[in-house]
Amino acid sequence: MTPQHNASSNTLTALLAEDDTLIRELVAGYLNELGYIVKEAPNGADALQLLDEDPSTPFDLIVTDLLMPKASGDAVIEHARKSGACNRFLVMSGNPFDAQVHSQKTSPDSCFLEKPFTFGDFEAKLNRLENGSIE
Repeated sequence: MTPQHNASSNTLTALLAEDDTLIRELVAGYLNELGYIVKEAPNGADALQLLDEDPSTPFDLIVTDLLMPKASGDAVIEHARKSGACNRFLVMSGNPFDAQVHSQKTSPDSCFLEKPFTFGDFEAKLNRLENGSIE
């Protein structure tokens, strides 16, 4: 996989918003292996705060759970799009209904990943985002 680079710093940055500590740690570790510098948020409100910390440096990728305390993954994505903080989103959820809802909002900048997943599944979704294909 060839991740997209942040033009201003030539490094990859990802915001990871996930309230499950184990999943957050595993995904952060995997993103690090793929070359991303990861900022972690244990809830939606913290993710929104991280999006606003440095508006001049956008994220290359946002990986977010849909259902989190304090703000939803949808709120994080909406804020990131409006502020220009990111244009690539990997959305995770363990609720099969969320997959149906998300599929109705398909776009080349967003992929849905149903939990539980393998790192192979995760990387396949990142590749889809990289290629801009709608799922």
